[in-house]
Amino acid sequence: MVRNKLDLLKQEIQCYIGLPYSKNILKDGKVIKERFLGAKGNCRQIATETIRLAQNKKIDLTKLNNQEFYNFQKKHHLGIDCSGLVCQLLNFHFQANLDPRKTSAAMLTSAPISKEITNLNNLQTGDLIRQKNGHHVLFIIEKKANTIYYVDSSIEGRGVRYGQFDLTDKDFSHQGFYRLLFLD
Repeated sequence: MVRNKLDLLKQEIQCYIGLPYSKNILKDGKVIKERFLGAKGNCRQIATETIRLAQNKKIDLTKLNNQEFYNFQKKHHLGIDCSGLVCQLLNFHFQANLDPRKTSAAMLTSAPISKEITNLNNLQTGDLIRQKNGHHVLFIIEKKANTIYYVDSSIEGRGVRYGQFDLTDKDFSHQGFYRLLFLD
């Protein structure tokens, strides 16, 4: 069976689901405590580091339930932030060649690399939703009629998770929809 590109993206997203949210600790705009790969590693890098740490600590990961596994990763700051997740997915799906360690949610949803989408009928896979004044970004997986399906990583969601909302929902908070210029 040949898989289409969207199915492959969904399969890739699945390897991120459940990863803890993580971010570097900043003071006055400078990193004072860096997390594993700057909280921007891909799911395979995070999995490899999880296994390495567990072996060093003589912990059998197969004996941990889902919550214990999550807590192990969270305790050791093995996770990903929202812009890291978006960059990894854009690199996977579009071969975007973005450097996750040099991007932020605000950069991904601002000129010169993206433009605002005003006609929401044109939303497509890989478009982004800006939230929290550019401090958070969601990755659109797909649009079906008025329903947007997305993935993000946040502290409120306890890590990487799926979400959805209806475009007619006035309570859905955002500061715009964006497309990276190389996708136009």
